[in-house]
Amino acid sequence: MNKAARILVVEDESIVAFNLQQRLEQMGYDVPAVAVSGEESIEMVSRLMPDLVLMDIHIQGDMDGIEVASRLQETHAVPVIYLTAYSEDSTLERARKTRPYGYLLKPFSERELHATIQMAFERHKLETELTHNQRLLQQALDAASMGVIEVDTATCTVTASARTADLLGHPGQQTMSIQELLSRVDASDRAAIEARLTENLNDLKQFSEEFRVLTKNNGARWVRVEAARWPSQRFAGVVQDVSDRKHGEIRLKMLNDGLEKLVTERTAELNLSIKELEAFSYSVAHDLRAPIRAIVGFSKELLLRHPADLGEDTQALVERISAAGQRMNALIDALLNMSRLTQVPLQLDVVHISEIASEIADQLMRAEPDRVAQVRVAPRLTMVADLALVRSVVDNLLRNAWKFTARCEVTRIDVGSETRNGETVFFVRDNGCGFDMAQATRLFGPFQRLHREQDYAGTGIGLTIVQRIVMRHGGRVWAVAAPNQGATFYFTLSS
Repeated sequence: MNKAARILVVEDESIVAFNLQQRLEQMGYDVPAVAVSGEESIEMVSRLMPDLVLMDIHIQGDMDGIEVASRLQETHAVPVIYLTAYSEDSTLERARKTRPYGYLLKPFSERELHATIQMAFERHKLETELTHNQRLLQQALDAASMGVIEVDTATCTVTASARTADLLGHPGQQTMSIQELLSRVDASDRAAIEARLTENLNDLKQFSEEFRVLTKNNGARWVRVEAARWPSQRFAGVVQDVSDRKHGEIRLKMLNDGLEKLVTERTAELNLSIKELEAFSYSVAHDLRAPIRAIVGFSKELLLRHPADLGEDTQALVERISAAGQRMNALIDALLNMSRLTQVPLQLDVVHISEIASEIADQLMRAEPDRVAQVRVAPRLTMVADLALVRSVVDNLLRNAWKFTARCEVTRIDVGSETRNGETVFFVRDNGCGFDMAQATRLFGPFQRLHREQDYAGTGIGLTIVQRIVMRHGGRVWAVAAPNQGATFYFTLSS
C-alpha cells in the first residue's frame, strides 16, 4: 500500500489553514502540521521532512514565503507551491527566480489544487532522477578522466567543463570561442582539425577526432573529442586524455618500423647466406666426387689387375676402401637431394597417397621376392600437396619400415590415416625392431642413427628429408615405438 504524501501547509490565517488542511486530507494527503511564520516553517521542514510545501507568500515574521522558499532551496530539496491572493508583476518575478513547482491564486478549486500538487510531484520525481543520473554520469566521467564540451553553432561559443578546460590547456576558462579552442591545438594538427570541425558544424555531423593540444610546459597532450548533434543547433560530447595510448602507439610503431627494417636486413643476409651455402654445397660435392671416384675406381682396378699380388687380407682391405668410398658418394647424393627437395617452390595439387604408397611397396617386394611381406595400403588417401615432395616422404617412410623389418619372419607394414581433432593424420606402421622413445629426439637429425650401421645400412638422412618436407607444407611429423615392437610414423600436411 502506498504511503500518503506528506504536505506542510504554511499559512498564517488560521481559518484558511484549517480549511486547506481538511481539503488536503480528504484528497488523501497527510498534513502533519501547519506553520504560520518563516522561522517555524524552516524548523518544521527540517524536523518533519515533508514531500511538498504549500507556501503562502504573505506570512508572519521577518521573512515572506518567497524568501523562505529561497532558503529551503539551499538546504532541502523539497518542492514548493505558492498560494497567494497577489499577482503583481514584482511578486511574480521574485517568485519565478525561486523556480517554484506551482503558483495558485486564491481562491482556487480542489481540482486545481490537486492537479497542481500531482504535477509538482511528477516534476520533482523527474528532477530527482535527472540529478541522480547526472551524478552517476559525472562519476563515470571522473573515473574515465573525461570532460564535457558543448558548441553553440549559432554563436560559435564553446562551453567546457572544468576537466575539459584543463585538458585543453585553459584551466578555469570554461567559455571560449571556437578560434580560442583551435589556438590550443598543436600547429601540425590545427589546419586538419579546423577543416574537419568546420565541415561537421556546417553539416551538423558527428565529430570524432584525436589531436594534440599545447600545455603550459609546451609539451604535447593527445586528446580525443567525441561530439554529436543536439537540438537548437548545438553539439555536445566528451573530451578524454589519450596521451598514454597515443604515446604507446607511437613507440610501438617505432619499434615495429625498426623491427621491420631489421627483419628486412636479416632476411637479405639470410638469403645471401643460403645462396652462398648452396654454391658451397654444390662446389664441395663436385670437388669431393672426383677424389672419391678415384678412390673407388683405383680400388676396383687394383683388385682387377693384381689379384695374385694381393693376399686375402689386403684384398679385404681394398674392398673395404671401395665400400667406404661408395657410402661417401651415397651421402653426397643424399645431401644434394635434400637440398633440392627443400628449395624448389611448392606445386600444390591433389595427391593420391594411396597410389604412391602402393607403387613403392610393389617396387620393394619385387626387389626382394623371397621376403614374406604383407603391405596394406588404405584406399582413397588424398591430400592437397606437392606431388614430388610427398612422393619423397612416402618413399622414405616405406623404405625405412622395409629396412627395419628385414629380420622379421613376416614383414607387416600398414599405410593409412585417422582423424584427430578434425585434422587428417597419415601414418606408416611396421612390426620391425622399433626403438627406445627416450632416443626419439634424435630421429630427425641428419646422420643420426638409432641402430648400428652394421645391422641396418643407410645414410641416416632419410627422416631428416621427411621432416623438412612436412614442415614446408605447414605440417608436423612424429613417431611412436618400443624396442622389438615396431614403430609408427605419423605426419600431417596442412597446405
